Amino acid sequence: MTSDRDVADTILSRLAPLPVTTRQLFGLSGLYLDGQYFGFVSDGKLYFRTDEASRAGYKTRGMSAFQPSNRPRGPKTVDRNFQVPPDVLDNEDTLRTWATRAAEAAKRR
Repeated sequence: MTSDRDVADTILSRLAPLPVTTRQLFGLSGLYLDGQYFGFVSDGKLYFRTDEASRAGYKTRGMSAFQPSNRPRGPKTVDRNFQVPPDVLDNEDTLRTWATRAAEAAKRR
């Protein structure tokens, strides 16, 4: 089984040359672009921050919002973070574009 840290490291290499870094954040591998938090890896899945302008791109591809499973009162959907679609993960240029858009969405929040 691949760790979230390994997945985050793979994502970092795919996002190069963007200045993306990673830090542990509440048990997740948080992703930062120029110091701005914009996404994370949880359970081997990549999630990006969304806003009203970008969320539709995730929903039309059938992607779901993050649902933390370790909450004492049960799972809760966090609709600002969506799983990155496989077709985006497969194309480094598209992945960089979506990462930049996620960082911009995070700044607007």
